[in-house]
Parts: sequence; structure tokens; C-alpha cells
Amino acid sequence: MNAKQPSVDSRWEPIPDDHPLAHLEGVTVRMEWDAESGAWVTYVPELNGISTFGETQEQALESTRDMILAYLASVEDLQLAVPLGRDEVRKIRTFLG
Repeated sequence: MNAKQPSVDSRWEPIPDDHPLAHLEGVTVRMEWDAESGAWVTYVPELNGISTFGETQEQALESTRDMILAYLASVEDLQLAVPLGRDEVRKIRTFLG
């Protein structure tokens, strides 16, 4: 992955097929280029819209991976409802962990 500029066809850039976040079940990772900040920004709508960023696509996606795992751990520690089933959460943790 590189620091390429986004396509003009769509607001959202596809997650590269070789990245684990492209194959998650139960959550969608959306990525866009923010020209104002000069960074790639990611969102995970199913997890309360958590968002992070990076100077490159790879940095943004790695930050997103870390954010997903931290979010799931925090929600569990605080005993809050997770917008996913237990099986989905377990699969995500296993897949990303």
C-alpha cells in the first residue's frame, strides 16, 4: 500500500484485498482521503462510528485494527452492550488479534 491519492469515482476507497480488515465479518471499515488534514481517515459504522487516521493507507488501517480491538476490550470491561453478537466479537478478536 502506498500514499496514493484517492480515486474521484467514490468518497470511499476500497480496503486492499491483502489487508485483514477487508475480510472482517460483521463490521465494515470505510476509508477516505481527507485533503484538508492530508491524511487517510477510517470509520467503522457498526462500532459507534469509531474513527482513526494515518498519513498512509497502511498506517490508517493499522490504527483502525488497534482501535477495533481497544473498543471491543473497553466495551467488555465496562459491561456495555456491543452492537455485535458474541460470536462475531470472538471472530473479530481472533482474526485481528
